[in-house]
Amino acid sequence: MRVLPYLFYLILIAIHVVILQDLTAVYAATINLPALIVLLVAVYKDDVPATWFGFFAGLTAAAGLPFGLGWHALVMAALALAVWYVRQRLNLESLGARLLLVVGGVLLHNVATLVIVRADSFVTLLWASALTGAVYTTIFAWLFFLAREGRVTYQKIKALF
Repeated sequence: MRVLPYLFYLILIAIHVVILQDLTAVYAATINLPALIVLLVAVYKDDVPATWFGFFAGLTAAAGLPFGLGWHALVMAALALAVWYVRQRLNLESLGARLLLVVGGVLLHNVATLVIVRADSFVTLLWASALTGAVYTTIFAWLFFLAREGRVTYQKIKALF
């Protein structure tokens, strides 16, 4: 197992949480990049590296919230393991199936985060933040899957203009 890509992912998560999260927010909807990266690692890697990466990604993403640090790490590790088991049981060859897995996983993570931080207006934040953030993150996952499958390439974009 090579460690360097995982360290790069953790640095990307840290940069997103510290710098880019507020810049990419649209009203209350933010890209949940830590959950997206954990989901992608769980889809494309084995269960043990995905679970450990989910744990360390949870620690990295919640470093600014020390009161819930362990809970975030536990939720991310459980999410990675659950997505890996879903990947083993279901056929994720179609783009729609992978996008449903991403939107469900990110929505589950957003709801778990709301429960961990004990948000006051849970129902309002469920609609305004959790659901819209899951859709916003799924748009970026869709672009990633299109680029990974070769449906969107530099040559195709260049041909449009």
